[in-house]
Amino acid sequence: MKMNKIYLIRHGQTDWNLEGRTQGIQDSNLTEKGIEDTKLLAKRLREEEIHVIYSSTLNRAKRTAKIISEELHIPVKYNDNLVELNYGSWEGLTIEEIRNKYPEQLDNWFTRPHLTIFPDGEDLAKAQERVVTAFNNILNENKGKNILIVSHSTMIRLLLLNILDMNLSSYNRLKQNNCAINVIGIRRNEPVLLQYNDTCYMHKGE
Repeated sequence: MKMNKIYLIRHGQTDWNLEGRTQGIQDSNLTEKGIEDTKLLAKRLREEEIHVIYSSTLNRAKRTAKIISEELHIPVKYNDNLVELNYGSWEGLTIEEIRNKYPEQLDNWFTRPHLTIFPDGEDLAKAQERVVTAFNNILNENKGKNILIVSHSTMIRLLLLNILDMNLSSYNRLKQNNCAINVIGIRRNEPVLLQYNDTCYMHKGE
């Protein structure tokens, strides 16, 4: 029996990624590397039988999805619940700047992420609830289809924690590189992790 698949993709590298700044719901442009990596990703995805594309409404995700859409000739649908975690007052700051302004919260983020409170921001539990809701709605609307979702590092990790039945305290055990491919298979109506944080296609032929 054929297994339907969901492809979870993190957006391409941005200016703020390169500068080490916290993005959250703020935005910055894809770098030249981010654009080139996304083009490689789009070519890699031609090997898959994808039927529909969804994207976060933040520009870095939309630009990534647009490049993939043009390569695969599939239109993009947008979903606000796929946007990145709102990091509140941390957004635009580097780790060093956060350490100087919010040392206690930063220590929590590294050691007890599930207990971290972002000033004027969103907590992990609420963010996980909305991305899981979005994921389930997308599945229900596209039964029998292979789905590609372009989102963000935190949201993909929160979704994977839910799928793997892992506690939010394990958040920092997962990693998501820019343009990484994660593949979820649906077997007997249950999600199964088939591929994780894969960027091997970038190094093909090296």
